[in-house]
Amino acid sequence: MFTQPNRSSTRWLNGTATGSRNSETGSFGSRIDTAERVATDELNVALSDLSTHQAKWLFATVKDRQELIERCIDSLATAAPAWLETACEIKQIPTDSSCRAEELLSGPMVAMRYLRLMLRNLRALANDSPNPLPGRLKKGPDGRWRIPVMPITRDLFDPFCFFGFKASVWLKPGLDEGAARAATQPVENRMPATSLILGAGNVSGIVAADCFGKLFQDQHTVLLKLHPLTAPLQPVFETAFAPLVEAGLLRIVTGDAELGSRAIRHSQVDDVHITGSVAAHDAIVWGSPGPDRDQRRLNNEPMIDKPITSELGNVSPWIMVPGYYSPRQLQAQAENVAASIANNAGFNCLATRVIVTWKHWPQREEFLSRLQAILSRLPRRVSYYPGAIERFERFTGGHVSHSPWMIAHRDSAFAEEGDEPEDSIPRLPWTLFRDVDPRESPLFCCEESFVPVCAEMPLDASDEFEFLRQATDFVNDELWGTLCATLSVPNSFRASERGRHELHVALTNLRYGTVCINQFSGIAFTLLTVPWGGHPGATLLDPQSGLGWVRNTFGLRSIEKTVLEGPLVVVPKPIWIPGHPSAERIAWKLFELYQRPLIRNVAELSYAAFLSLFQ
Repeated sequence: MFTQPNRSSTRWLNGTATGSRNSETGSFGSRIDTAERVATDELNVALSDLSTHQAKWLFATVKDRQELIERCIDSLATAAPAWLETACEIKQIPTDSSCRAEELLSGPMVAMRYLRLMLRNLRALANDSPNPLPGRLKKGPDGRWRIPVMPITRDLFDPFCFFGFKASVWLKPGLDEGAARAATQPVENRMPATSLILGAGNVSGIVAADCFGKLFQDQHTVLLKLHPLTAPLQPVFETAFAPLVEAGLLRIVTGDAELGSRAIRHSQVDDVHITGSVAAHDAIVWGSPGPDRDQRRLNNEPMIDKPITSELGNVSPWIMVPGYYSPRQLQAQAENVAASIANNAGFNCLATRVIVTWKHWPQREEFLSRLQAILSRLPRRVSYYPGAIERFERFTGGHVSHSPWMIAHRDSAFAEEGDEPEDSIPRLPWTLFRDVDPRESPLFCCEESFVPVCAEMPLDASDEFEFLRQATDFVNDELWGTLCATLSVPNSFRASERGRHELHVALTNLRYGTVCINQFSGIAFTLLTVPWGGHPGATLLDPQSGLGWVRNTFGLRSIEKTVLEGPLVVVPKPIWIPGHPSAERIAWKLFELYQRPLIRNVAELSYAAFLSLFQ
């Protein structure tokens, strides 16, 4: 029987829970009792095993690596059903919920697509072929170099699965052609190393992708420290990635924050990657809050002397570029925004936290009413992530009453009470605040809520073109983070030369690692050919949304950002839209296609998607 995790604790060194690090995470010199001593012994054994296999893995032949990936594909396929069931149990997702598809898409499917991409890269390497990019390096209209990274046809069938989607990496400005071409080719690692990954607690596929990046691209051995929430997945991961464990390349451990602290400081750990909060990152790098940490920051003397990369969240904006949207387009965009708010119960770093609108946009009220209507129809989700109630109360200015099913807000218009379910587990409402003045409510701008709360902030501008310039400056300068941003862009805006120019200026100036047009940035996250990370320029002292790039499956360098564009309306309705009647069935067909990229599986996926049109 699954034991519900403690929702009140935010004392985890790794994970995306907000809140400052306390004595448990910062007490590096605390007494080690018998249980801790056993955990330390297990940690030493795991790292010793990984160290022993470093050199062998570093110099493994391409054929050996291919065979290992093919074995992982088979073991992952075997473990995928258990992975899905365990992930749903952790988040208490009912067996008949369409939300199960989220766990399949963001877990086993992400892992399978990553393995397929790695196998594709190795086949090109074995044939002495260049990096198998889906297009050629080219200059944009501003003279900057761009590298197409999506769609991919061979093995992945992206033009079919993601019809109308495309993505390009924009390289940093100032590169000549030689430097730009060099940036398209990965640099092979030639130093044996062991990486520590402090796994995310909210999305299981992040763990797999982070491990695969270190294993197959850097050719490091990996110690994976699971977040306490995902500890029940340990046996599932050990089955899914059994070939890696058996080869001595991967070890998976569970434990408290103290175990994570010891792993970070261990002499056999060469670098660290964390997916979590800025508070957790700063606790690792600078120590517990207080005078000693302040002095270390002042002297720029971090507590660790090994490289650290990170993904640390974002106050993710969605800019609604004004213009005319047909009713169908407006509904599709409202559904996309709703998906970005509701996915994973709102516990995502890429969830939309701020919607930026033009105050004088004629369709503004219609769009917001459509969005509110969609959210009001969605069943509430279990608030499984630690600290959610406290954060919800801070951001709404209200409180969660004694009965967890009753939510009281600062504005009585938002107060709700439904039929209390038998389990009485907290289920926070999807909360949209309209017409929010950022000067009066700065919390929405300066901190990631990590709960299902979103604020609409209208800007006053002379016209739609001036609005886009103001919106770009606003999200760059007023919202915390640099991870991802989305714009909805109507065809009418692009119809004029000035509109196209202003859009290009906005895409150029947005200081985000990923910028999406018309589609939820979660799609960029799951594609894996889109490098994921904060905009360059972050430092240990000011990490913003994180340091370095992950899920950079082509091994590109000199990256500034990725721009992904999708259609205003996707047909059939995509399975990431909440409430899709056939989401899980279609998701399994997509998983099977990546497991065995055959025309027959394309046909079965097509048939499943076609049937959904009539449901």
